[in-house]
Amino acid sequence: MIAALKQIYRRTPGFLLILLFVFLTLYPVARFLLLPLFPSFGPAGGMSLAVSIPVDALINSVCLGLASTLLALPFGVAIAWLFERRLWRGTGALMAVLWLIFVTPSYLMTTGWQIVFAQPQFSYGIFAQLFFSKAGIVFLLAIKGLPFAALAARTSWRALGAEIGDAARLLIEDGWARRGVVLQLLLPSAGAAFAVVFIESIQEFGIPATLGAQIHLPIVTYAIYERLATTPVDFGGASALSWLLVGLAVIAATIHQYFSARYSGALVHGRRRAVHLVPPSLSGGLLAWLGLAILTMLGVVIPGIAIVAAAVNPVGYLFPIPWDSLFYSSIYAVLAALAAVMVAVPMLVQGRSGRNWFATAMGAISLGNMAVPGLVLGAAYTIAFNSAWLPLYGTPLLLIIAYVAMQVPMLIRFLQAPVEHLHLNLSDAARLHGLPWAMRVFDIDGPLLAPAFTWGWMLAFGQIFFELPISELLYPAGRAPVAVALVWLNQNLHYTEEARLALAGIGITFLITGAVSAAVSVVLRSSPSGALA
Repeated sequence: MIAALKQIYRRTPGFLLILLFVFLTLYPVARFLLLPLFPSFGPAGGMSLAVSIPVDALINSVCLGLASTLLALPFGVAIAWLFERRLWRGTGALMAVLWLIFVTPSYLMTTGWQIVFAQPQFSYGIFAQLFFSKAGIVFLLAIKGLPFAALAARTSWRALGAEIGDAARLLIEDGWARRGVVLQLLLPSAGAAFAVVFIESIQEFGIPATLGAQIHLPIVTYAIYERLATTPVDFGGASALSWLLVGLAVIAATIHQYFSARYSGALVHGRRRAVHLVPPSLSGGLLAWLGLAILTMLGVVIPGIAIVAAAVNPVGYLFPIPWDSLFYSSIYAVLAALAAVMVAVPMLVQGRSGRNWFATAMGAISLGNMAVPGLVLGAAYTIAFNSAWLPLYGTPLLLIIAYVAMQVPMLIRFLQAPVEHLHLNLSDAARLHGLPWAMRVFDIDGPLLAPAFTWGWMLAFGQIFFELPISELLYPAGRAPVAVALVWLNQNLHYTEEARLALAGIGITFLITGAVSAAVSVVLRSSPSGALA
């Protein structure tokens, strides 16, 4: 009896954490997605508008997603090959450019290109006509999907040992046939890259909300937002459209599973030999440098210079810039990032304590939540927390809770390795010597994990500061975050005002994250165990 009670006591924190995560993610999302079947789940008490599926938006989303994926995939595979097979001096610069493209909000990149083609000398050419069309959206989606494609393709290139190439050269005489064998071994990672880029493309909201809205192109994600932003609010239609996103994501994941089951093989074994990296040939090196220059110009330099030029451009009349949005976003991001880390840490600690049931459950729930678009999560929160017993809609608290729910799965993945690297014997030895819990946390575990947790907080802060879909749906009236203000200025073609607000937001982001990082470093150096950190 006592042993059973002790086991229940040990498992109680895990159950409470899982219940918290279910309350923040599974409950609102399930309630929202079940609206077409159970209209009473909505805030209208059973009343629902007739659900109509915009076929043109569905066709556009599928075509744009496929086109951008097929455009990004071969370049992603080539970049992964360059990382894993060639000793090239530009590898660090290429990785930095990919990271810049990854962290840059899509609507800011779009704004930079809109500013370029708004100039009189560029606004009437063939490139402007292509940009303000479906081709422009495909171009932007492909650039944003390139980091995902390269990251997914690196896994198979890294797993292919030197013995595979030696065996192919020994047994297959024709060079193209040998390349075909290698490409077949790459199909699982290519399928993963296809699924990831396609899902990211069809769930993208920033580009449809800026360029898509400007050219009046129906896209599923923006159609969901329109059904939630108009009066009367069409929750049933938004839910049905969300099912389309889920269905398309399932189809892409199924294709990935097929390629993995059909072509996967055990590439990592006891006799695997690492591939010796060789410098590229003269023509290959020139081609790599040219590709790096083009990617840097298209993804970073041109849109960045355009935003800076628009910000410093002297104009006679300026539309009032909502500078207060910077303050609101700073407060929201600081609190939400801190809360997300505080929720993720006990989950990680609970998962590494030998409780496999908890780690398995949390892994499945967090992975499922990462597949939910922010737009769908925000729409789900408008229903789940807009009732008499949870009247949180329209409050800053609900917006912060939604930010936390969106960031916790990412932080769990990001901080999992640092937490697992901390041996349990450290805490056991401290407990054996009678050290109190607070001393174990702040003097032993804390200094060792503080750098990783600081990086996790900084990453969450930067993403929350410029987060768009959740902010659009849940921001309190009169206290809009900076992302909402930027998109509003973009849709009204106030590019100079938007550029100045965006640069100020980027500056504040660097200022706050730099100050926090410096403060943590000072605290660690002044602590008794600072040398260990």
